Amino acid sequence: MTIAINGNRHQENHLADIERLVTELMRRDHRIVMSDRFLDYLVGKLGSRFAIGIHHIRLSEQPLADMAIAIGGDGAFLKTAAWVGDSAIPVAGINTGHLGFLAAFSFDRPDEIDRHLLDGDFQTDSRALLEVETPAGKFYALNEAAVTRGENASMITVDTEINGHHSLTYKGDGLIIATPTGSTAYNLSVGGPILDPSVAGWVISPIAAHSLSVRPLVINDSSLLAATVTLRAQSFRLTLDGKTLSLPCGSRLVFHKAPFTLNVVTLPGHTFTDTLRTKLGL
Repeated sequence: MTIAINGNRHQENHLADIERLVTELMRRDHRIVMSDRFLDYLVGKLGSRFAIGIHHIRLSEQPLADMAIAIGGDGAFLKTAAWVGDSAIPVAGINTGHLGFLAAFSFDRPDEIDRHLLDGDFQTDSRALLEVETPAGKFYALNEAAVTRGENASMITVDTEINGHHSLTYKGDGLIIATPTGSTAYNLSVGGPILDPSVAGWVISPIAAHSLSVRPLVINDSSLLAATVTLRAQSFRLTLDGKTLSLPCGSRLVFHKAPFTLNVVTLPGHTFTDTLRTKLGL
C-alpha cells in the first residue's frame, strides 16, 4: 500500500511517535509519500536519515495513495482533505492538537493505532462537501464557508436565494454555511445546531445578526444557495476551511453540494454520539 502523510509543524512532543509510526509502516512494506513541508520539518528535527525511503510531493499535487494520514489538529485534517481532493482516498486523523474533532486516533492510545489503523481494521464515513462558485474560481469546503466583513467595521449584508427564490437578507458581521461535518466547528460557536454527519443538509448561521429574530436555518443539501454580498467597504472575506479569499463588494456566491465526498476513517463501531461525548463532553 501507499500511505500519504501530512501534518502541522508543531510536533515537538510527538517526534518519537511519528518516527515509530513511519518506521512501522515501512517495516510492513508500505510506500510512504509525505508532503514536502511536513517532511522538511521532520528532517530538521530528526535528522536527514529520517527521509531515507520516503517520497515527497507538494500539497498542491494530489497524492496517488491508498490511504492518507493527517497528524495534528482539525486544521491539519482539513488541509489533508484538500490534498486528497476528489480522489476518494480515505483520510485517518491522528490528533496531536487541542480538540481534534475529526481525528479517530491519538498517540496517547497507541494500541488503537496498531490494532485498527495499521492492521486495516477500521470503517469509513462518507462526508459531503460544499462547492462554492466565486468570481475568483471554484472552491471546496469540508467544514464551512464563512462570509465576513474582514477588517472593516461596517455591517455586512448578505442577500440569499434558495433554488432561485429570494429567501432571507442577513445583516451583521457575516454568515456561515456549514456542512454537517462543520456543524461542530465555527457554526457551533455562533449558536448553530449540531447535525449528524448522515443528515442531508446545510446550516446557514448568522454571525452577530443585526436582528434578534434571525436564527440559524437548516436547508436540504440538494438546494442551490446563492448569496450576494454588499457592505460599505470595497471588499469582504470568504473563508473556506481556514483559507481566506478577498472578494469585491457586490460579488455573487453560489453554494451547492460537491460532486464528490470525503471518506473519513473511524474506529469500528464508533458512532457520532460517541464523538460528541468524548470531544465535547455532552
